[in-house]
Formats: sequence, C-alpha cells, structure tokens
Amino acid sequence: MSKLKKLSTLGVVLIIFSVVFGFNNSPLAFYQMGYGAIPCYLFCGIAFFIPIMFMVAEYSSAFKNDHAGIYTWFKRSMGESYACLGGFIFYFSYFTWMIYVITVICIPMSSFLFGEDTTQSWSVFGWDQIKTTGFFAILLMIFITILATRGFNKISVIARFGGLMNVAINVTLYSASFIVLILTKGEFAQPIDGISSFISSPNTEHGDMLYVLSFIMLALFAYGGPESLSSLVEKARSPRIFARGVLISAVLITVGYSLSIFCWGISYNWNDLNVAEGVNMGNITYVMMGNLGYKLGLAMGWSHDWALSLGGWFTRAVGFSIFMTYMGAFFAMIYAPLKTVLEGAPKGFWPKFVTKKNKFDMPHVAMWIQTFAVCIVVFLMSFSGQGSKSFYRTVILLADVANALPYLFLSFAFPAFRNNSSLNHSYKLLKSKISVYFAAILVFVIDLFANIFIVIDPIIKEGEDGIYLALWMVGGPTVVLIIAFAMILRYKKRIRVSEQ
Repeated sequence: MSKLKKLSTLGVVLIIFSVVFGFNNSPLAFYQMGYGAIPCYLFCGIAFFIPIMFMVAEYSSAFKNDHAGIYTWFKRSMGESYACLGGFIFYFSYFTWMIYVITVICIPMSSFLFGEDTTQSWSVFGWDQIKTTGFFAILLMIFITILATRGFNKISVIARFGGLMNVAINVTLYSASFIVLILTKGEFAQPIDGISSFISSPNTEHGDMLYVLSFIMLALFAYGGPESLSSLVEKARSPRIFARGVLISAVLITVGYSLSIFCWGISYNWNDLNVAEGVNMGNITYVMMGNLGYKLGLAMGWSHDWALSLGGWFTRAVGFSIFMTYMGAFFAMIYAPLKTVLEGAPKGFWPKFVTKKNKFDMPHVAMWIQTFAVCIVVFLMSFSGQGSKSFYRTVILLADVANALPYLFLSFAFPAFRNNSSLNHSYKLLKSKISVYFAAILVFVIDLFANIFIVIDPIIKEGEDGIYLALWMVGGPTVVLIIAFAMILRYKKRIRVSEQ
C-alpha cells in the first residue's frame, strides 16, 4: 500500500485558510466600523491569532497520536477536572455555532433562490419574520439530526465544494472591487482622507474606548477555529514545513481580512449602509455583495436594470457558497465536537444511556439531547419579541463570546504544558520560557478583557435591552460551567464510592 502524500507548505496554507478565514466577517466589520475595523483586525491577527496558532501547533505535535484532541491537551497539562471544564467550554463554542448557523441559514438560501434576502417578508401561522425563521430553524435542526444519526456523511462533498466557492467569492470581491476602482478613476464610495480614515471611523461610537474594546471581540471571533487543525502537524512533510505554513497562512489571513474591509469601502458608503432599510447583521454580507455587483455593472456602463441584474447574480453566488458551506460544516459539527466530549471523558463520566450508539455507530441519544437543547434556545430567542436587528445581534454576540472563551483555557494551560517534562517537546515554535509566558499571558489578557467589555458595553449604553443581551452572553457559559461542575462532582463521588 502506498504512503499517503504529505502536505507541502502550500497545502498547509490552503487548509488553514479554508478553516479560519470567514467571508462573512469582513462585511460585518465594515458595517460596524468602516475602515476603522482594519487596525482592530491587524492587532488581533498579530497579538492573538499568531500566538494561538503556535500554541495549537505545539499541542498538536506533542499529542499527535491521540484522537481526543483538546481534552487530552488539558488533561495532560492541568489534570482531569480542568480537562472536563475546558472540554465543556470548547463544546459550548460549537453548540452556539450551531445555534447561529441554524438561525441564519435561511438568509443565504433566500439570497441564492431570489437574488436578495426575502426572509423579512416570510410568515407562517401569522407569525412575524423572527418567529417564522426560528420555526424553520427548528425543523431543519430536526431534519439534519435524523440524517446524521443514520450515518449520513455524503454531505462532506458539498462542504469541500463550498470551500472552493468561498475562495472564488473572495477572488470575486477583490477583482470586482478593483475593477470598479479603476473604471471610476479611483473614486471610493467611502472616501479616504489620509491615515485618519483608518484611525477614526464614521461610526460616532468609534471614539468610545469601551465600544472599540468590545468590537475587538468580533475580530477575535474572525480568527477562531485553529484548534480544529490538531491533526495537521503529522500530515505535513516536516515540522519545519508546518511552521512555515502556519506563519504564511497567519500573515495571509490577517492581511486578507484587512484588504477585504478596505475593498468594501470601494463600493459602499458607510452612512448609506447604516441607514438602508432592512439591513441587519444577519444579511449584511448579501446586501453588500449585491451592491458590489450593481456598482460593477454601472462602472462598466450598463443600464440601471442590467446592473441590478448583475447585483442579483452576485447575491445568488455568495448565497449559494455560504449555504453549501454551512450545510456541509453542520453535518460535521453536529457530531464531531460531541464525539470529542463523549469519548475524551474518562470512563463512567457520562451516564451509559448518553453514550449508547445505534446500529450506524452514532451516539443517537446524545445527538437528540443536543438537538433538543438547540431547539429550546432557538425557540426562546425567536419568540422573545425582538426585532430582526436585535435578534441577529444577540445570536452573533452569543456565538462570539462562546467561541472566544475556549482560548482562555488553552492559553492558561500552555505554560503548564511546556513545563511538563514527561511530554514530547521536540517540536517548538516558541523557543524560550519568556516567549512561552509572554504569548500565553498576551492571549489570555486580550481574550479576557474583550469578553468583559463586550458584556459591559450594551449594559452601560442600552439599559434594559443591553441587560437582556448581556444575560444571554453571560448566562450561556454560566449554565455550561454549572453543568460541568455538577458532572465532575458526580464523577468524583462515583470514584470514591467504587474505591471504598
């Protein structure tokens, strides 16, 4: 049997780029901060993303023959209890990702089918848009679980196709934007007035340090996902090749986000965007992509109607790409993180009925419990009486907090991991103890303060609405930690009883 072909530097870069780089993040950043988002993204890329990538690379190398992932990283570094807590928090980040995707997936589907977001006019049983969207999200979650519990994994082909479409959409953004810039003789829809346009922002809240610090959370979320690359080290031709790929991809992703935010300013004025009717954090990508196609048509001398038609096709393209990517990723995420939590935990930690598998070798009971929990959260959020802007903001910020929290655990455990002489540390990107502690403290402090400020900001500025938003952001992780502590105490009690 021939050996599997090892990854080159280019292969490593492409995989990391496809996993981490999210097309949705740059229009969302421009929508909130204009060009002022660029310094925040550059800062997070340099001070957060690159150190995290180095840590993940070292963890992955030391435990490359273990398949429990982050649970093993934490257990061997900090002990069983820390591993359980960290494992729960990492699972919660994927759990909230499922909530986010299942509630917004109607938007790319609508954009693909109709060339625009029509979800705001959807209604069943006389319900408004948010209740209707929540209803469809619950039905889709149940449908996907039925397929997934039967071992349905052919959707991975769609995921790979969606990944290729993601690259194509990014290329389209860059090329179309610069064509518009050339044809309009260097005219930006969002004017650039020297370096001040990037230091300040048309958003009047940009001067508020609390708002800027909370926005950094959104930038951190854009760099999330490197921990899922744990198996990449052994697939590279050599540790040096992997290290080179990490550095190149980190630079490309950091620059890529900044370039994307810059490109949106070529076709859309921030003030026009923020007063546009029906625009929210859920559909901003499709609105801006459609506008880019429209501006490209006008720049090429097309009539208004033809330019609108081109904009519709741009919207369909990005809708199709993101819908395919979401669907493919969802079938993996509905099972893979759950598997890590179930199989990584010590024997006897979970009740037997939870880990029971069906004839398709799937933990169907655990998967249905997970689905029930997702549906309950979606129902509570959808039927809470929020407007569309408030609803999508709540969903996105909850996902942001959940996806940033795991890196507190990862960075906090890293010095202990490096000081454990029983582990294999032959592969080191951070050579000295000073660099190890500096990177760990830097990531931990940035992540901690970003989480604090994103919760405090709406409370101070929005009164009751801000408190409601903060309760979701704080309540979710708190409930998960309470459950984790209860499970740990239950497990330790069982161990004590069995030893007597």
